[in-house]
Amino acid sequence: MADEGSISAAARALNMTQPTLSSSLRDAETSLGVTLFLRSRGRPLALTAEGRVLLPEIRRLVSHSDEVGQRAEGLAAPSTGTVRIGSLVTVAPVLVPPLLRAFRGLRPDASVWVTTGDQEQLLLGLRNGDLHMALTYDLNIDEGVDFVAVADVAPKVLLASSHPLAARRTVALGSLVNDPFVLLDLPLSSDYFQAVFLAAGVSMRPSLRCSDLSFVRALVAEGIGYSIVNLVPWQRGGDDGLSYVYVAGDVPHLQLGFALADRVLPAAAEEFRDMAIAQLPKLLLTRANRG
Repeated sequence: MADEGSISAAARALNMTQPTLSSSLRDAETSLGVTLFLRSRGRPLALTAEGRVLLPEIRRLVSHSDEVGQRAEGLAAPSTGTVRIGSLVTVAPVLVPPLLRAFRGLRPDASVWVTTGDQEQLLLGLRNGDLHMALTYDLNIDEGVDFVAVADVAPKVLLASSHPLAARRTVALGSLVNDPFVLLDLPLSSDYFQAVFLAAGVSMRPSLRCSDLSFVRALVAEGIGYSIVNLVPWQRGGDDGLSYVYVAGDVPHLQLGFALADRVLPAAAEEFRDMAIAQLPKLLLTRANRG
């Protein structure tokens, strides 16, 4: 209006109706607590003293608003947007690399940021907007977070390849009572493993506890004990010295999927989610013994 000289001319330039623009101007002046324009019938609009002081700031705000809008369009574009993914520390090494490779083939110019953590950290990241989604299990999912299950994942006994039971398809936990148990000791995970042992009618008595899955695998490969895991690495290089055998009996499974906050995802994040949901069942055709 400062440039056009009248509300009607400004309304035409902005492709708005004159009453709508007049109402917006009154709302802005009420909000600011000052009058920006002097209005006189038959005379051009004139800036008040306050209007002249504030005009440069208003122009900067409008310009910045346009820049923000353009930036948002760029972030939302599937080809150039950024996807912020969280993944449970035990899931990330197994499934995230092949998913990233598949997404890179689909959207080579999109950026993907991956954060790993325990369940509490992932849910916090979803709630505060740091993450678009989290690849995890259906453990302790709280209000305000939706969970899209993708696959049912059974627990498996992790054994050294040289173990006498390593060639079986299933193994009863009761047959391992004399073997040292190496517990992957992470928040919520240890509670789940306890439930598996209880369902099998066996007491869980860890001989070793550690929070690093790669260290657990290394200990088992050296024959120091056995452990329980849910995922088998999608690609296992050569003979890694390990065997994955299904736990026998009616023991609790986990649901693997995506935890999502109740908000609109950018287009690139939607594409990643949809691609991952289609790819995950194929990646989970694991090589547990004859399974």
